[in-house]
Amino acid sequence: MSSFFQTPLCWLLGLLLVCLALGAAFRLCLRRLQRAYQTRLQLLAERERVAVSLHDTLLQSMQGMILRFQSVGHRLAADSAERAAIEQILDQADEVLAEGRHQILALRVPVVYGDKLSQAFAAAGQSLQEQFDTPFHMVISGDPAPVNGDRAEEIYAIVREALYNAFQHAQASEIELELVYGCEFLSLHVRDDGKGMIELPPKLAALNPRAAGMAGSLQVRSLPQQGTEVILKVPGEVCYQTPRHTGWRHRIAAWLRRS
Repeated sequence: MSSFFQTPLCWLLGLLLVCLALGAAFRLCLRRLQRAYQTRLQLLAERERVAVSLHDTLLQSMQGMILRFQSVGHRLAADSAERAAIEQILDQADEVLAEGRHQILALRVPVVYGDKLSQAFAAAGQSLQEQFDTPFHMVISGDPAPVNGDRAEEIYAIVREALYNAFQHAQASEIELELVYGCEFLSLHVRDDGKGMIELPPKLAALNPRAAGMAGSLQVRSLPQQGTEVILKVPGEVCYQTPRHTGWRHRIAAWLRRS
């Protein structure tokens, strides 16, 4: 019996069993990935359905009510207190309507592919520019690299919220987004030349845990009447699909951060 285990046939049979086991494990892993992918597609489809339903019912109805109130207000005397009160309410309603549209767009976040992150930001910036009539432009620095799919979607969601905040509240004459593809970090800078801020808005503060979930950081620089800059930094080893070549100093720094 011992001599059989030393024969080439035995080794071939053993190798065949190992290959079969690896093949079975691979197929099992592939099935799990397929199920997860199908679940994600179903979730995105449900979010799309809810977003379309909200847009076609709630927001459209609210827009119709605003137009009716505007019609009533125009019938009142221009200097009447009633007209002033209606106009103030209509201004608040417009803000609520804009926020509702933003939340619906958040529900309809597109699938952001890692190699098309800049295209997704360009489309988002163009859409916000048309909505708020504020100029937008984007700058790309460094050598663009594909980003992991799940990280790309999270980065997109965080930066889009920062862009929306700038368009809605900054009262800026121009808004800029810069993507910096560095070796150690992927950095994204949202800049405006608006009124600035004294306190951090709750929606921007809520982005900090999301950035930390990617081992990243979110920094807000702002002074009254001097604009605002929101900086998201995500380690390259976390977000890039393939490692970027760096010098020995960068490798030591990365090792120190991990340890």
